[in-house]
Amino acid sequence: MSFIVIAIILLIGTSVSAQQNSYFYHVNQYNFVRYDRNEMHYPGSRTNAERFYSKLEQLVSTGEGRVNIVQIGGSHIQAGSFSGQMRNRFQQLNGEMNAGWGFMFPYRIARTNSPFGYYIRYNGYWKTFRNVEGRKSGTLGVGGISATTSSPKAELTILLEDENELDYSFNKLRIYYENTAKNYSINIDQDLVKNKVEAEGYTDFELNEWVDSLQITLEKDYNSQGNFTLLGMSTETDPNGIMYHSIGVNGAHVPAFLRCQLFTEQLADLSPDLVILGLGINDAYGRKFSQARFEDHYGQLIDKIKAAAPNALIVFTTNNDSYLYRRYVNKNGEKVQDSMFKMAKKYNAGVWDMFSVMGGLNSIVLWQNNGLAQSDKIHFSREGYLMIADLFFGAMMKDFENYLIDKKELTINSYFEDGGREGSFNGQISQSLTPSK
Repeated sequence: MSFIVIAIILLIGTSVSAQQNSYFYHVNQYNFVRYDRNEMHYPGSRTNAERFYSKLEQLVSTGEGRVNIVQIGGSHIQAGSFSGQMRNRFQQLNGEMNAGWGFMFPYRIARTNSPFGYYIRYNGYWKTFRNVEGRKSGTLGVGGISATTSSPKAELTILLEDENELDYSFNKLRIYYENTAKNYSINIDQDLVKNKVEAEGYTDFELNEWVDSLQITLEKDYNSQGNFTLLGMSTETDPNGIMYHSIGVNGAHVPAFLRCQLFTEQLADLSPDLVILGLGINDAYGRKFSQARFEDHYGQLIDKIKAAAPNALIVFTTNNDSYLYRRYVNKNGEKVQDSMFKMAKKYNAGVWDMFSVMGGLNSIVLWQNNGLAQSDKIHFSREGYLMIADLFFGAMMKDFENYLIDKKELTINSYFEDGGREGSFNGQISQSLTPSK
């Protein structure tokens, strides 16, 4: 028994030593980046964080189970560099934790940029609606964008990029849509179909093999009236692992997602354990920014999130430092930072303070001078997005490691308080996993 105790103490010692380095991946060193501030903050209760880390620990320890993550934002997210790197890091944690690509949309239909990693070809006539287009109306889901066709026949073809670090070939596909007239059928190559289930608002396909491309055909009943509205789709690789849904709409602010009628319903379907909120940069772009209005809008969005996933950990990402009209330092970044810390306390959420980590007010100039930000002084370069993602992931993994250390210490204390009786460990310590560098 004493041998077991010594082994546990050595395990903790190793973990504490590892913690001295905050980063689980190499992050280039710049003297203007505040690496010392790269940490997760929980001004309120950590209950949901503990629940998330417990589920993550179970997954990385046993390889069994599913952890679902949803990241929502504007152009920082739609481009796919930030969220794509986060997906890579999470899904490579402790080996391959790849459960699939997650949420997709054929953004080219709306004549906007597709994320890195995949693209979707299309034919047929389509009208699109994004949640930032105030003069349009229609049905929107959690993805914040829709495409509607009245064509007798239309096709969509999913194509995964060869450059992806992981193999995202999939054998499950879910298509979200609105087909109120029930006059469209959704089909794929029948030789691939193992099972097809049609439900209210979506259709599931299970394939008899894994594919990296797939054509979807929409056919309208002869001489019928009515449209088909695509709200998004999701691909799955494995029932176990981490599923990372990236949802971004260029220019989106918080009220844009409040316009999405099916937001709560479809978010509940994604069953998130962690929701990362990166909305705020577009809300705070202007001279008449109101913190009270911003917090009210965010409160409404959080109510929707909690209705969909009451136990999910919510993490706010503060705004990056930016300029107004390329000329003036945007001091609203500090106001958003203040609001997010207040909301995190109110809603027992977490905060990753990107604003402070990147160097605070006017630091965007230094990022731009070092090739990490674009000339508009709002958006990052691809290298900058990858670095931001690694910083965020590093902060979360450091927090996860602290959770594991605290858990081990509690178990050891319990063991000694229990008189060192065999069986008081319940096997938890030996199964706990310190994330590898």
